[in-house]
Amino acid sequence: MTAGSSSSAASTPSTTLNATAKPVRKLNFAATSLSRSATPTSKMFRALQPAPLSSSDPDYKETPQPKCFYDLPAELRIEIYKLVLSNVTIHILPPKATRRHQVPHALTRTSKQVRAEVLPIVHSTCEIRANVTDFNFDGILDWINRIPPNQLVNLTKNQDLRIRLCTTLDMGNQTADSLRKWLHLRGDRHRPQPNWQYCGPEPEGKVANDLRRRAKRMADQKKRSELVAMIRGLGLRDPPC
Repeated sequence: MTAGSSSSAASTPSTTLNATAKPVRKLNFAATSLSRSATPTSKMFRALQPAPLSSSDPDYKETPQPKCFYDLPAELRIEIYKLVLSNVTIHILPPKATRRHQVPHALTRTSKQVRAEVLPIVHSTCEIRANVTDFNFDGILDWINRIPPNQLVNLTKNQDLRIRLCTTLDMGNQTADSLRKWLHLRGDRHRPQPNWQYCGPEPEGKVANDLRRRAKRMADQKKRSELVAMIRGLGLRDPPC
């Protein structure tokens, strides 16, 4: 009895443990994503592309790259500029000219690079005409002052520079001051001096006599030579020495 009781008591905990344990769930691997992805489809892979041909392949054709004007050699660009500017005349107007007449060439407004390449050609090859009324040189003085110092030498290469003088009134203090500034610039030995030529109708007697008198009294030889060239361009006789 004792043995039977102990055997029955020993089996009771085992029966209780099995009663409280949860049943084991069987996994259905066929319904999982792993199972679905096990079968490859065409959407799972990127479309394959053929490898690029080697340059040694007989069927190889080089794809042309897009070109722009700046890709051309500098020498070729310069020749194009010269063709465009071959018949261009630069007019330097008085400072009081209306703004609609003061229009720079289109090439100089294209880009900084084109402007830097075009201006030396403009200064050295184009016809340049300056109109000066009553010896007021402010317009041409402003124009020259806008040229960078390292490019002034390009004007000395130009053999087609002309200043047209037109006199309508007596030379007043304002125009006399502008004339002095011009003669001072032309007499500067440290600046490149272009070969400006003067022309214009012969002025009235009073203006002509004033010019010849100024030239006679002028002590600076270079300034005097410039004023004498101006007098000759107006068709007047040389002042007395």
